[in-house]
Amino acid sequence: MIMLKLYLDSNIYIDYFDGRVDNLRPLGEFAFNILKRALEGEFQIIISSLVLDELNYNTYKENIASLIKDLKDKNQLITIEVTEEDTNKAKKIKNDKKTQYNDTLHAVLASRIKADFLITRNLKDFEELHNLVKVVFPENL
Repeated sequence: MIMLKLYLDSNIYIDYFDGRVDNLRPLGEFAFNILKRALEGEFQIIISSLVLDELNYNTYKENIASLIKDLKDKNQLITIEVTEEDTNKAKKIKNDKKTQYNDTLHAVLASRIKADFLITRNLKDFEELHNLVKVVFPENL
């Protein structure tokens, strides 16, 4: 069985940690289901130094450390560091498109590590980056 590799945008982790809801949709539950399925061996989760920086900036350092440990214990975690080549590519793409730099960098990283999907809550932020990686909501996987 081929295991899918998922790059989760920071907002998915925040949905999970905060148990967020959006009107009637249980965003935290959707995020939990992706992570649960990974821990059960269905997916590998890719986490980048960029995601870690964003989560640490938003005071989720302890939450993410615990989750990383659980994923590592189950051999379901792939880590990726941002390189100078990644930042240069993201800057070039951002100059050609109407995208946020960090979103562009997330897509570049997901593409480089050959993620099957980039999971996010903000599909519109990645609209112009569809040529790099497939982008979906967690509930659509």
